[in-house]
Amino acid sequence: MLKRLLQRVVATMTKVAEVAESRSEAVLHDVQSGKIEKHSAGTAKDRIKRARYAMLLAYQGREYFGMQVQKDHPTIEGQLINAMNKLGWITEEMKEQPNLFHFQRAARTDRAVSAVRQICSMELPRSDEYSVTGASELNNLLPQDIRVIAMCRATNAFHPQKMCCARTYSYTLPTFAFAKPTQLTNAAFRISKETIDEINSVLSIYKGTHNFFNYTSRREFDDRSCHRYILSFECGEPFLFHDDIRNEDVEFIQLTVKGQSFILHQIRKMV
Repeated sequence: MLKRLLQRVVATMTKVAEVAESRSEAVLHDVQSGKIEKHSAGTAKDRIKRARYAMLLAYQGREYFGMQVQKDHPTIEGQLINAMNKLGWITEEMKEQPNLFHFQRAARTDRAVSAVRQICSMELPRSDEYSVTGASELNNLLPQDIRVIAMCRATNAFHPQKMCCARTYSYTLPTFAFAKPTQLTNAAFRISKETIDEINSVLSIYKGTHNFFNYTSRREFDDRSCHRYILSFECGEPFLFHDDIRNEDVEFIQLTVKGQSFILHQIRKMV
């Protein structure tokens, strides 16, 4: 009985030794010039070197449902991303998921809101040509109401939204919007200095940190994100605009608000 047990143990040890020896030989065969070659399951795709770029653009928002991409609605970002895809800067997958190439914007504008200066950033295949011909190539594909002004290389840490210390918006409206109930609201209306001073007095109440819960939607009254800091809110001097259709001069005024950040619908409801 003991003899048979010893024979089995010896046989098992022999097999283990043979397996170990065969594996050692296989490893030795892979050694070339002092390095061990690793077996590859296939040819790895060449990794494309990418870099972060900043883009300055301007647009008229009348025909668009805001800045951010929305399914089944035309947006500024939608047009911009489609153009980058047509130029081969981004893939189809990136087009559907902009976060894959780290697309960011300094501010989100609502429906029909325009921008004189808007900053975006994204990661693209590394190239010096973006700063030279990038803007013109995009403008050739973009509609006339969206214009890319310039592109340049940015640092990897650049984030237009987080690095933006303040945002400035303006509302331009006819001065007869401030007419008293007893005054006619037509092109002949001219605002008085006393009314402008009164407007500025009211707008100054917005300055500082306030809870703008009643100026947005889909947020609870105790939501801390409704608290926003307004640096300034002022009414400018009136100016005349000639209406060629009616052949008359209409007086306009501009309200300019500057704040750290804003929430959905806040500015238009403030106005």
